[in-house]
Amino acid sequence: MKAGILITNIKLRYKIIKKLGAIVQLTLLTSCFILTITKAKAQYADTTLRHGPDHSFWQNSLVKKTTIPAIMFGATALSWPYREEIREVRNRFIPTFRYYYDDYLQYAPAATMVALKAFNVKGRSSPKRAFVSYAFSMGIMGAVVNGVKYTARVERPDASSRNSFPSGHTAMAFMNAAVLDKEYGQYGYPLLGVGGYAMATATGLGRGLNNRHWVGDMLAGAGIGILSTEVGYYLADQIFKNRGMNEPLKNNPIPISNKPSFVELHLGYASAISKDLGSTTRNFHAKRGFNLGFEGAWFMNKYVGLGGELAFTSFPVHPENLILDDHLLAISDDIFTQALGVKYLNAGPYFSYPLPNNWFITAKINAGISSGSRGNIILQLKEEYEAEYDRTEVPVLKYKPRSALSWTTGLGIQKRVGHNTAIKAYTTYFNSAHKFKFNVLQGFDNEDNPVYRELPVSKSKTKFNHLTFGLGVTAFLW
Repeated sequence: MKAGILITNIKLRYKIIKKLGAIVQLTLLTSCFILTITKAKAQYADTTLRHGPDHSFWQNSLVKKTTIPAIMFGATALSWPYREEIREVRNRFIPTFRYYYDDYLQYAPAATMVALKAFNVKGRSSPKRAFVSYAFSMGIMGAVVNGVKYTARVERPDASSRNSFPSGHTAMAFMNAAVLDKEYGQYGYPLLGVGGYAMATATGLGRGLNNRHWVGDMLAGAGIGILSTEVGYYLADQIFKNRGMNEPLKNNPIPISNKPSFVELHLGYASAISKDLGSTTRNFHAKRGFNLGFEGAWFMNKYVGLGGELAFTSFPVHPENLILDDHLLAISDDIFTQALGVKYLNAGPYFSYPLPNNWFITAKINAGISSGSRGNIILQLKEEYEAEYDRTEVPVLKYKPRSALSWTTGLGIQKRVGHNTAIKAYTTYFNSAHKFKFNVLQGFDNEDNPVYRELPVSKSKTKFNHLTFGLGVTAFLW
């Protein structure tokens, strides 16, 4: 049977080809999202905001301090259903990554602050007040992280224990980065704030690359770290009042302009609107997908700018009506398809129209190139055949999408919630169509290794047209 197992009915050929895309490299989620927070926290002192008392919801102190952590927690919820898909990308491309720099880098921002205090570099507060603020922040962060860890009991990706959620390393790193930013980044040394959050970014990313945490663990840890610092400093401020507080700097080191240049991270859902990915296809249909992107633009005036975007979309797929040869059905328990996906690198004009009370309408029209990573349709073998073929699964078809031209257009409504920070609700349309190169399983050789045949590249193209909608975090670069 081993040598005679063939795919005699390759209805897979042109039906499957038209339904396939590429795995989206979602491991960038943690890096992109956290780097956005870096920019958002590092900027400050925007004199273009309204002068005088403002009692609106968005100018409320509590809202300002909790918006970014709330978005991080929201991103945790959004990404949670996709955590295994994200981890799968890591396991496919860098399964042997083992560099434990994150065990040490988490403390680097705090060590930087201690060194600056030791050399009498003037910051927000005196060493005593800073120490008390840090102690409160540390106590709150530790209590929350450990309380949730041993209540939720989420298993780690490497199955080593059940204390994965949230990431303690990431929470520690972002708490330390937030403290450094408060003491120096927001006091006249913005690059120190950027550096602190960059080190926290690398720590969180390392936890995922080392297969120790799910992406949601890291996002939640970052939110807990930042929020713990806000609460810790609030408690210290209630104790010290004005004692031990240095006068704010009179000169703003960041130039102010009304040109809304920005960097942004957005996160949301994707819905296919083309037949190739829709639920009306005969053999495959895609569920609602997952979209994330990083973009930025430089504005020549307050209305028009030039910029670009790097966006990723992934669609889980159900091959419910896939027709296989009887020989393959006899040895298999199930068949599954790695997520269909594509990534976009586009550039073009951006538009912004200011409204009253720091609201903005935004738009973009971009064009560029789209591409993806290779993927597989995989056959899971029955238990009695696992030993015979010395494997638990075998790819039935391997595919690789070719690069293609793409274009996008989008609209958004944006609200500035801080001096340099905004949140945005957006919708974006993506358009691209791809040819595929693929290899189909022919059988097994005498040593039980799978044998594949490369099929001609299809002349038809798979359309990946889809509409995305979600929320974004914007950091203005004045």
